[in-house]
Amino acid sequence: MGTAWLGMSFTHVVLTLACSVLVAELAGYALHRLMHSDRFPAMSRAHLVHHLLKYGPKQPMRTAEYSDATSGRASIGNVGLEWLIPSGLILGICWCALWLLSVPLAYRLISMLTLLAWPIFMFSYLHDRMHIQNFWMERTLVVKWWFRKARRLHDIHHRSLDSNGRMDKNFGIGFFLFDRIFRTLAKRHCPFNWHGYRAAVRRYRLEHEQDDDFSSFPSGFHV
Repeated sequence: MGTAWLGMSFTHVVLTLACSVLVAELAGYALHRLMHSDRFPAMSRAHLVHHLLKYGPKQPMRTAEYSDATSGRASIGNVGLEWLIPSGLILGICWCALWLLSVPLAYRLISMLTLLAWPIFMFSYLHDRMHIQNFWMERTLVVKWWFRKARRLHDIHHRSLDSNGRMDKNFGIGFFLFDRIFRTLAKRHCPFNWHGYRAAVRRYRLEHEQDDDFSSFPSGFHV
């Protein structure tokens, strides 16, 4: 039996939070996968700066400070327009859907706050800290097992390219439910596809990153 508070049922609040988190995870997964699809080249190129120049195959996965890929272009904090514009559209669609379904205002607000807060934490805060050395989560007993596992799966995402130069694995950040559902989950590093890497560099006109030194990964690749 639900407990009423400010006209809301505790059970319904929990369901609203759970459903909103699932929608946020699905939207984040889909948007991240879209960025790697090259369906919108400008969006993909903006995102691939992070993958090919800042934390590419010739750079370490972790640095003392996060290397921001949005420097010199429009962004809010370290979140670029390739995330902001589609995220705003998704939020607007979700609000309209809840309104058309006659969901009470209080639950709509809870849902919107969750749909905003969850991606900010997962796809901005947590993601960026996965690229920072000695982050507190990797040293904290309660969360270090989860954080290290998620971080390793994210490292695999950075190193998994198909022959066309598109990252095609592990689009989640902290949780990989939808990677499992849509069969994009990879648990192990595979031999790096240098042919795909060269294709991506050429496609996104990152010529200054192309050179003849394709011999090996930087130290710490498997960390």
